Amino acid sequence: MNEETQEFIIIGKDGEEQRCRVVFTFDAEDKSYVLFSILDESGQEIPGDLSAMTFDYDDNSGEMINLQPVETDAEWEMINEVVLTLLDEFEEDEPQLITVTEEDGTDHVCEVIHTFSSEQFGKSYVLYVQATDEPIDERDIFAAQYIAGNDGQIEELLPIETDEEWEFVEEVLNTL
Repeated sequence: MNEETQEFIIIGKDGEEQRCRVVFTFDAEDKSYVLFSILDESGQEIPGDLSAMTFDYDDNSGEMINLQPVETDAEWEMINEVVLTLLDEFEEDEPQLITVTEEDGTDHVCEVIHTFSSEQFGKSYVLYVQATDEPIDERDIFAAQYIAGNDGQIEELLPIETDEEWEFVEEVLNTL
């Protein structure tokens, strides 16, 4: 394995060499696993083409040796759970950012801290803060109703219209 680029070669059943790039490695159930992407002829990752194998560490070189196929459905299920957990953690680490435009045309980049819906009012709401380096608990929290796009992302902000809606939003904020 090339340690700098984290690439290695596997030999397919047809005897063809296939270049692979390490996505990540992890240990579970007394085995080491490598999740990897397949590279095309130009060395680019083939989108969506991920696989996994088991391996041993060479104690002397620290390299992966004895790459073997994953053998059981239970192992594939465990690998899938690990991947989904890591994706969830990655998504949680990346804040959702929106641009809020004031009445005077000034734009502010803001960080979404919570979205929620109300069956009573039939609307979706967002709590957000200006994106700064300050801790969130030291920033002013703003609220608005929003319209979601096809992908579920916030597409348009609208004002909260009634005192009853404001009371509802404040109750949700107080539970966070």
